[in-house]
Amino acid sequence: MTMLNRRYVLKKAVVAGGCVFTSSVLAKNGRNDGPIRLGVIADLHGGLAVDARARLDSFTVAMKQQDCHALIQMGDFAYPNAAHQEFADAFNAAHDCTLHVIGNHEFDYGLNRSDCYRAWNIKAGYYRRDVEGLRILVLDGNDKGSPTHRGGYPSYIGKQQQEWLEQELRNATKPVLVLSHQPLAGTSAINNAAEIQKLIAGYREKVVVCLNGHSHVDALLEVQGVTYVHINSASYYWVGGKTRMAYYTRPLFTTVTVNPATATVNISPCTSEWKGRSPKALGYFQSEGRPLESIITPQISHRRISYANESNR
Repeated sequence: MTMLNRRYVLKKAVVAGGCVFTSSVLAKNGRNDGPIRLGVIADLHGGLAVDARARLDSFTVAMKQQDCHALIQMGDFAYPNAAHQEFADAFNAAHDCTLHVIGNHEFDYGLNRSDCYRAWNIKAGYYRRDVEGLRILVLDGNDKGSPTHRGGYPSYIGKQQQEWLEQELRNATKPVLVLSHQPLAGTSAINNAAEIQKLIAGYREKVVVCLNGHSHVDALLEVQGVTYVHINSASYYWVGGKTRMAYYTRPLFTTVTVNPATATVNISPCTSEWKGRSPKALGYFQSEGRPLESIITPQISHRRISYANESNR
């Protein structure tokens, strides 16, 4: 598999919805490795979304046709208790290599990390996993101790985890994919997003992309040379009020394909429609402080992140 023995600083063009972003990334050493395909689903909300199990089944059936190297759930997956164990069992049975990210709703009803460890058969909230020629760093955005916390769910990456993350990035000899439930940038970002962005940017030549869930939006942005992608919810967008959840008619999920041979990352598109009235029809955007209407949409957009050699490398 790809070993990053020599530094190739590459120019990255991320084309999404007509917008082009640029950054630098550490890529492969020239070996012709095959593509690494990951099946990704976010914010299924088993136990809250009324048809979550059917949506999970749609995902696992679709992924059997994709020849994936691993399956990833990005948090707010299902309550990690006996009543909802079927979700974890079905997900883990769908592939030999599964990765779990802990979301904030995994702490509902007095549940905790130990419940996640037991239900999902994982050993830690943040950890490293190598999949083929790709290093995946899974973060846990539920740390307590934020000096700016003002109530609600914790949304923070503490000092101990930061030290672990920096050590992992420093020692990485493969392209790195960073996963978190809570966004590290953009809408609904963790309390210390700027601090974590600076840390990751210090190793941007190694980081392929950072993926998150939680926000239930479809968005891409770049901060300090690092690309961050919000993976939309499999189930709904929260609008509150009497409606509470504006559901998507069909589940949303995607495949993320990292191809060292072509120096590209491809996020496959997935489209649905609003089930019933849309957030706009419900007057959701009439209140101040809402996310951009353009990113609240029943879809996961196609993203193609391409890396081209800089002339001055």
